[in-house]
Amino acid sequence: MKLKWSRAIAYLTRGLVSVLALVVGVSVFNLLVRTRPPVTRDEEGTTDRVVEVVIAQRVSTARLWEGFGVAEARHLAEVAAEVSAVVRRRPAEIEPGRAVTRGQVLVELDDHDFVQEHLIARQNMARFEAQLKVLDAEERNWTDQLTLAREESDVARLELEKAVEALDRGAGSPIEVDRRRREHSAALRTLRTIEEAVEKVPARRADLEASLHLEQGRAAIAERNVQRCVVTSPLDGVLQDVRLQEGERVAPGAVVARIVNLSLIRVPLRLPQSAQASVRPGDAVELRSETIGWCWTGLVESLAPEADASTRTLTAFVEVSQDPQGESLLLPGRFLRAVVSASPVERLVVPRSAMIDDRVMVEEGGIVAPRLVVAEYHVRRLWPEMHPTEQEWIVLGEASNLRAGDRVILSNPEELRAGEHVVSAVNEGGSIPGRAAGGRVGGP
Repeated sequence: MKLKWSRAIAYLTRGLVSVLALVVGVSVFNLLVRTRPPVTRDEEGTTDRVVEVVIAQRVSTARLWEGFGVAEARHLAEVAAEVSAVVRRRPAEIEPGRAVTRGQVLVELDDHDFVQEHLIARQNMARFEAQLKVLDAEERNWTDQLTLAREESDVARLELEKAVEALDRGAGSPIEVDRRRREHSAALRTLRTIEEAVEKVPARRADLEASLHLEQGRAAIAERNVQRCVVTSPLDGVLQDVRLQEGERVAPGAVVARIVNLSLIRVPLRLPQSAQASVRPGDAVELRSETIGWCWTGLVESLAPEADASTRTLTAFVEVSQDPQGESLLLPGRFLRAVVSASPVERLVVPRSAMIDDRVMVEEGGIVAPRLVVAEYHVRRLWPEMHPTEQEWIVLGEASNLRAGDRVILSNPEELRAGEHVVSAVNEGGSIPGRAAGGRVGGP
């Protein structure tokens, strides 16, 4: 009997608690309904969406182009032997990795044969110079003899004429005429012989002078070969390789050493062909090695006149100046990735999140309107004067149907329709309702 009373009391308690909870819930619901704020509705019976906008502005921006290339020394030399000879001496400091200066001796070759050739040429020059002096004396002698021979020929001709005239008058004899004629003929032969000798003098002089000039040339070559036996560095730099030892015979053209100057490095940088429209000589370049993480800066020196059709790339030549004695040197042969900062231009920019396909939504007098735009490229940076936190931006082309001062909508633009009524707010560092959820004014 007692057990039945306990169960009845439990059931009664549960029923009272349930009724009490139901009454409390209904009371709270009625209270919320009575205290809810009034809803403002437009003429069509819909609420206005709160949207965040950014004011479109023209800003100075530089397009970044990424490329790759292999560093090479702007100034290097493969020093080669110019004569065939035996290496007589190689200085002890001429070793790979050592620094050398312009004019420093790399190796010395045996110059004995060239010294002898120079001596022989000088002796031949002295012989031909002496022969020219003898020829000058002979020319003077032949000239004097020619004058005397002409006088003797004239005298013999006059004597012959007198003898012939006397024979015509009957006062002479034929024998005298014959003797005078023989004397005149002998004088003419002598004159012709001397004239021939005088006429040969210019040709003999030209032959001797040509021989003299030939020997002078041989002497100059021999002297030059003597100088070539001392192989020197043509520039300041570092020895990459030295290939000769003492006692080795070298042939003309054989490489003696390779010298690299590290003060100026050139990087033929491969860029997309479209970079031709904006990259110019003098643009800044950041070069980075992914293997060691070092970074260098340089400038675009020039652009290649031809593009590579197979790779669709354009070559930009970048120069990097550095101290050869400094640290973190950029060495030739290193593969590099680069970022070229093109010259800044004035362009309209909009946040990347505001663009839908090829258009953006703008707010004009509380009405949503679409604008067609042309995206040139995107950049990642902050423009606090336009938005305090936005970092992804689209740079627009001049053909875009957007003007500076337009209010570009950022809040869920894909949900908006042309002609829709909205309430806009510019984010100046605070929270804008509806950016993510698209809340409505007065909405629950």
